[in-house]
Amino acid sequence: MSERVFFIFYVAAVGWAIFSLFTKRGREIMRGGRIIKTFDGVSAKRRIMSNDVKVHAVDGGSVRLVGLEISTSSVGSNEITPITFPASEARRLAAILIEAAEFQDNA
Repeated sequence: MSERVFFIFYVAAVGWAIFSLFTKRGREIMRGGRIIKTFDGVSAKRRIMSNDVKVHAVDGGSVRLVGLEISTSSVGSNEITPITFPASEARRLAAILIEAAEFQDNA
């Protein structure tokens, strides 16, 4: 009996993972709204590891949301982390990223 319960749970978890990763509706559920547009992202590759960041405009109902999709992949491994911000916080994050990119240590 416990083997059946484990098998059903396992099939449900794998099904949810496949639905979330490979369907637009699954990605929308993870981000809290309908994805309106996906913008170009950035990518960084190091030896056997790759990091990608995609940016999505998300319709969150009464608020505009900005979603980041951070994916890390290597041999035999793939991890996707969705992060959603209100538009005002996304603007703050953009300003901080620009500040960090232009920082020069004069010490």
